[in-house]
This record gives sequence, C-alpha cells and structure tokens, in this order.
Amino acid sequence: MDHKGKKEVFKVAAVQAAPVFLDQEACTKKACDYIAMAAGEGAELIALPETFIPGGPYWAWHKNMKEGLAFSQKFFENSVEIPSETTKKIGETARKNNVYVVAGISEREGKTLYNTLLYYNNQGEIIGKHRKLKPTGSEKLVWGEGDGSTHRIYETPFGNLGGLICGEHTMALPGYTLAAMGEQIHIASWVGFGTWDISLTEICSKYHAIAYNTFVICTQSVVSEEILETVGIEGVSVGNAWSAIIESGTGKLLGGPLPHDQEGIVTAEIDLKKAIKYYFFHETTGHYWPKQFRVYMDREEYKPLNYLSRAGAPEDLHQHPQNNAEPQGSPQKPHGENE
Repeated sequence: MDHKGKKEVFKVAAVQAAPVFLDQEACTKKACDYIAMAAGEGAELIALPETFIPGGPYWAWHKNMKEGLAFSQKFFENSVEIPSETTKKIGETARKNNVYVVAGISEREGKTLYNTLLYYNNQGEIIGKHRKLKPTGSEKLVWGEGDGSTHRIYETPFGNLGGLICGEHTMALPGYTLAAMGEQIHIASWVGFGTWDISLTEICSKYHAIAYNTFVICTQSVVSEEILETVGIEGVSVGNAWSAIIESGTGKLLGGPLPHDQEGIVTAEIDLKKAIKYYFFHETTGHYWPKQFRVYMDREEYKPLNYLSRAGAPEDLHQHPQNNAEPQGSPQKPHGENE
C-alpha cells in the first residue's frame, strides 16, 4: 500500500462519555467541549460515540412500543438535521482546533431518523456520513435503514478513514468491504450497553483490527444514572463502556481502556508504518483473499420516490394531444433496458 503523502505518525482520541440525555443543545455543547479537550491533548483525529447527540434509544429495549412512543417523540425532536446549527457548531469547533472529527448522531431527514456517523475535516466541513445499514433488534422501531451510498472510506492526511456503528461489527461484510476499499483507520462507534456485556465491544473491535489490518479508534458512551432514571430501567449498572485505541494487525491496545463507568478521553499515537509488516500474514482483501469468494455491493442511494422517463417523451402530454393516441408499431422499451 502506498503511504506517500500521508502523515504517518499522529495522535488520535476516543471520547468515552454519557450524553445529556435527549437534549440536543446540551449534547452538542458537551461534544464540542470534549473535542476541544482532546485537541488540547494533541489529538488530530477525534471520535465521539454512537448517537452521542442526543443519546441512545434505550426505551426500545426496555419498554413496549406504546410506552416508548413518548420517548421516541422527544428523540425525534432532539435529533439532528444535516445541515443545522448543531452540525455547524461541531464543524466550527473542528475548524478552531484544527482537527478531524467523527461524531455519532441520531440524524433526522424528513419524517425518518437514522443512526449516523458524521465525518468532518479540519476546516470544519462535513466530508461525508455513514448511516447504519440496519438497526439492531428493537432499535428497528426507532431508526430507518441506511444504504450503500454512505458505506465508504474517506481520504485524509492520516490515511483512509472509515467506520461502523455498534452491531454492524458483528456482520461479516460491512467490515470486509471497508477493508477492500483500503481502510487504514477505523472508527468503531458504540452506544453504552443497556442489555449486552461490553466484552462484545472489545472482541469485535479487536477482531476488526486483526482481520483487516486497520488501526481502530473504539469509542463508547457511558450509561448514566440520568438515562436509567429517565427511562425507568432496572437491573442495569451505570457505565457499560469500553473505549480504546487498537493496533493494526495485532489487536494490541495502544491506549485505554478507561474504567467502564468513567468519563474521559483515551489518546494514543498511531504510526502507519508499523502496520506494514502485518500485511504479509493475513491481508484478507489482497494476497490472503481466497479467490473462490467474491463480494458485490450496491452503492445506489435508495429513495422512496423515483421518477421514470422515456427517451423522447414529451414533457407535457397536454401540449401534445397526439401522444394520447394509441401507439403504432412495437412499444418503446424503458430507458436502460437490455436489447
């Protein structure tokens, strides 16, 4: 892999913190404060947890749908449109601190919510987003599905950057396809667990680093007392987070983890050259790819309303009444149909 033109040694940060539950404005301020703090520690690439703004939909796991609708409505109202004042504030913080940022949000587009990672460059510009391809379990009652149009990597001064959200790390193909695109740095973004053991976070994040030869910045939110009390969840402990920086090819920890119930920032230095020797062992999308298996991915953006057109058709039939007559000869094929 060609590392020319990349900043091969740099510092990264993973934020481990609880959101200000269901409060978009307060979550945004907390996110911006953490970005500034991580930049103050020398980080040039900073990752915040899954749906940090405005928190995770815990009620979907612990309440029936009827009981959860009041939470879902508040969640909708506090989710983030792109662009908006919230996205501008995060971008401005990235610009002021000269850092790249990957932030987890609940995105609102029209009448639907999506579990989304937003990517910012150090000029504060949104360079892309990743929508979770399929919400996990009961989260399907809250979020819509992403599609292949936002599943990609981004070229940065630090290498090719990509990311997945929570349960996507248990799917074989999302991680594999990012690796096949040339991913070098991976954001593993997780919500604090209200049902699962955090060993899932550790195992899946380390596996990605080992199987796909990528450095992993694992960031997970903290389950706070506020969340438990607001939703009325019993039998779940405060904390349930595992955040760390993981070495490419080995799964060795370069930074972290923090205690599972502690808020803070994990930092570590990444040296891209140190990944190279591991390419010779198990580069699963290159020389270690078994040629009997090939993957195809649909990168199309799916939309609910798609307009069809026929070549040469008039724009307004009312202006061309002859076109309302019975067609003569063979019918015209739809545009793009095979001969």
